Amino acid sequence: MTRTVPETTAGPAVAGAPPARSFPLRQWWVAALGDEVGRTMIQRWICGAPVVLYRTQAGEPVALDDRCVHRSFPLHRSTLEGDEIVCGYHGYTYGTDGRCTKLPATDRVPPRARVRSYPVIERGPFVWLWTGPVEQADPALIPETPGLEGEGWTHVHGYYNIRAPWLDLHENLLDLTHFTYLHAGNVGTPEWAAVPLETSVEGDVLRVSRVLRAAPPPAIYAKPMEVEGHLVDRWSVSEIPTPAVHVAHAKIVDNEPVGDRTDYNLKIVHAVTPEGEVGLHQFWAIARDFRIDDQSVTDHLNTGTIKAFTEDVEALEAIQELIERDARTDHFQFSSPSDKPGLTLRKIVAALVAREESSA
Repeated sequence: MTRTVPETTAGPAVAGAPPARSFPLRQWWVAALGDEVGRTMIQRWICGAPVVLYRTQAGEPVALDDRCVHRSFPLHRSTLEGDEIVCGYHGYTYGTDGRCTKLPATDRVPPRARVRSYPVIERGPFVWLWTGPVEQADPALIPETPGLEGEGWTHVHGYYNIRAPWLDLHENLLDLTHFTYLHAGNVGTPEWAAVPLETSVEGDVLRVSRVLRAAPPPAIYAKPMEVEGHLVDRWSVSEIPTPAVHVAHAKIVDNEPVGDRTDYNLKIVHAVTPEGEVGLHQFWAIARDFRIDDQSVTDHLNTGTIKAFTEDVEALEAIQELIERDARTDHFQFSSPSDKPGLTLRKIVAALVAREESSA
């Protein structure tokens, strides 16, 4: 069932007592880009827990709790021997399933001497990790990331670690009025801030659409799409199939085409993974279906994208620093219609968390 979400009015961003945590756990989250994970172990904090990631000699990704059962030494600061981690403090050795296979001080390894092993699946540029009960780790629940695999598309991708609450980034990605001001002259145009939006919810899936007719194109697209000086229709359809990912379809339709090509499509994927209540991982990828073999276009789009995302990071971290340092308690956040998608997502996430806690 699809329902239209009503307009948002002024008021506090979050009402009532906060949930015990702001993120659901029965989810697949992106833990890393595939090209980050190798034979050198890395640590990621995911949903409040430290995780160590590496690849086996056969190339399979492994994710374990990054905390030795003996004296809590971080396992990513240890060494790999074959496919096993040898703790750098007292030599406790762990297999890929998290089971301790060797204790230097004794021949007997207690069955309880093990760390958590997380289900992991690699798809496209992303390594997905399941944080819920292992028996519920259904690969079919991993959301689709269109444009990142298959013919007719090419993509670039990257990563940011941001010191801000994870839902703040989702709100940033859903309220596109900031394009006009924070990203002026790049992805923003004066007209874009006033574009009406349509928000709907189907089950737990949030969808937001916008269209701007007969307006100048943003600078990031004008040159590579060869629409400089033209009027274009600009479409943006965003979907959040799970709280772990924001998938946007951006489309430019040229109203004054010179050649046969009239429309240009991009798939923009943001995987948003909470470190904990403050701190997040942003894994992004942008795919296009035009001039896919032209490196100059790739370089142009990558430069503009990194500029915009860096501005987002700086804004979110500046907000978080201000909130943490401001000792006053009489503030509230005013919300306007453009905040409707972000506030709706917060309600969806709160409901997911409440469902998990009620069934625990």
